[in-house]
Amino acid sequence: MFATLPRSDQRRCATAYLRALLTSPGRKTVRAMTNSTTDLQALQQFVNASPWDWQPPRQALGRLAAQRMNLRATVVELALVPKYGEQIVGVHRRPTPTGGSVNCQVALGTFLTERGRSLPVDWRLYLNRAWGEDEAHRRRARVPDTVRRRPLEDLALELLDHAPRPHPGRTRPVILDLRGNADTRRAAAGLLERGTDFLLSLGPGERSRAHVLKPPVRGPLVTLASPARLDLPGYGPGRFRLLAQWSPARDRPRQVWLTNLLDGSANDFLALLRLRNTAGEALAAISEDYGMADFTGRSFPGWNHHMTLVSAAYALDTLQLAEEDPP
Repeated sequence: MFATLPRSDQRRCATAYLRALLTSPGRKTVRAMTNSTTDLQALQQFVNASPWDWQPPRQALGRLAAQRMNLRATVVELALVPKYGEQIVGVHRRPTPTGGSVNCQVALGTFLTERGRSLPVDWRLYLNRAWGEDEAHRRRARVPDTVRRRPLEDLALELLDHAPRPHPGRTRPVILDLRGNADTRRAAAGLLERGTDFLLSLGPGERSRAHVLKPPVRGPLVTLASPARLDLPGYGPGRFRLLAQWSPARDRPRQVWLTNLLDGSANDFLALLRLRNTAGEALAAISEDYGMADFTGRSFPGWNHHMTLVSAAYALDTLQLAEEDPP
């Protein structure tokens, strides 16, 4: 992954940082991971200040995942990462479903997913008005001029544009759940423009349109509407289906999805939803065990460097590269 780094000291720091992410107990801040054999100043410089490009290593990771995994879906996952302090790049207050608010970063990740295994290969950090438009914030965080405030659905579509392509003759559906934090109509239009099969979650305000779906009497806890030209203005031309997930004790859908997959059965969609859950489990693991939630840096390049290294560490464990490859 890090063969594109131009200097040998950068490659050594990448190795040291990966080893620290994999072996250090507790929090994965640079200071907490530093021991007697690791140069604190060198790692801090490497992650927060060194000008290496994070996209080539991520592209290499995507190619590696495509080679090593039997990929079934591309999942774009939304992460809300609580943070203390106001100076960490991208941090802002955001309302919660319970009516309160939380100080957090918001990020989107591309997860290449097979049965039982999912690998993050690319990331975008959401910048609110302060970080995306205020020049003082931007200078302090070293946000590039090419990066501006953009809605979550645009960031998700950009991630998909950079995701590894399926092998010729094969298709890989996209599963996109922005949890009501974005304009799903624009997201659906963008997916249609890209000609991809998709499963797209609807926000709370749009779920009421799924009144035609009734809880299943028995069998899988999902129901499907017949293919139809749904009355969802802005979604573009074509026929769609609605898929509802139910909880046994509720008479309203827990989640409603829009899809252009017209021929699948309830069991086919359950398999896709299991893939989405696999990606969610991977996101929880990298947040809790691999250091995603522990970044406290103030720079935009620093966050991207850290997330690239976190993804590499998770890949090393998930694909068991250390055991399979020779010393």
